[in-house]
This record gives sequence, C-alpha cells and structure tokens, in this order.
Amino acid sequence: MEKPATAKGTNLSLWALGVAALLAAGAVGVKVWQSQSPSKPAAEAPVTAEEVGVLITQLEAHLKKNPDDVEGWMRLGWSLYGTEKYAESALAYRKATQLAPDKAEGWSALGEALVVSGDGRVTPDALSAFAKALAIDPTDARARYFAALAKEEAGDHVGALDGFFALLQDSPPDAPWVANVRATIAEIGKTAKIDV
Repeated sequence: MEKPATAKGTNLSLWALGVAALLAAGAVGVKVWQSQSPSKPAAEAPVTAEEVGVLITQLEAHLKKNPDDVEGWMRLGWSLYGTEKYAESALAYRKATQLAPDKAEGWSALGEALVVSGDGRVTPDALSAFAKALAIDPTDARARYFAALAKEEAGDHVGALDGFFALLQDSPPDAPWVANVRATIAEIGKTAKIDV
C-alpha cells in the first residue's frame, strides 16, 4: 500500500532506507569508493565471512602495535563495513581521518558508514564528513551522491536532482554507480512529480 507523500517526501525517505540497504549490499557508495580507491583490498582479498573475520582480527592486532597506520585503519573500516558492523566501521574511518585529515576518501567513507550505521539518513555528522571530502576533492563521487541525497531528504528536490544529474554527467558511462544514480533520479521525479 503506497503512503501519501508529504512536503518532505515521506515515500522518498522510506525509499532512502532502501538505498541504505543497497549500500550495505555494495550498490552505490561502496562501488563508488572501490572504483576510486587505491587502498581497496586486492582481487585476491578474503571472500568468506570467516576469512574476513580473520583479517579483522589481524588488522586490529596490527593497529594496536601501529596506531598511526592510516592505511590499516582504512582497511579495517572497509572490512568492518563488509561484515555489516557499520558503527565500528565508522570508528575506524574516523581514526583514519584524524590521522590523515587531508584524504577525501577517508571522509567520504566515514560519512557513508555514519549514514548506514544510523537510520539510513544523511545526518549532520555524515554531511559534515561529506563536505570535508568535497572540500578536498570536489570530484569525490560518493560524497557527491550523499550530498545530493541530503538535499532530497531536506525537501530540496530540484537541488538534489541537479546534484545527481551533475554526478551522472561527470561519471564514465560504465561506472558501477550510474544505474543506481539513475534509479534515484527516477524515484525523486516520481515522488516529487517532476519530469526527469
């Protein structure tokens, strides 16, 4: 049963929670990050939950001895995110941003982990992380995606659509997040009754 939309887009808010679930499955933010990130795990990285658990334990032990290893904190954040430990992932990414505040990737990863660890909405803390990422790298696709989503959540449908269309325009046609951005645009158009 479809619920009526409010001025702030209740349907879209519920849909945004679905986007958060997609993110958890690796749909938008993770794909954006993986395509941009030189620090993502290599193709031969662990694939089973047990192997990821071992990797997390090893990373935690390594970081106790090497607490200033930014790459280690980023890998721990990625691994925890992959096991759906989003709040712990956010803590690891926050540590990485404290050690390397000039790395956009750390800020956008932190923002995404904060979104997914909460109720799926772009909180002020997450939005601040995305803003820091964009101040460092205005092309950071993940931060641009969530910044546009934050506008939609605030009821700024046109601003959100502008952000999503700009992201699409700047993305390679085969970028892994393009289909998800197009779906987001279509949903906003439908909910806000805007011809997209």
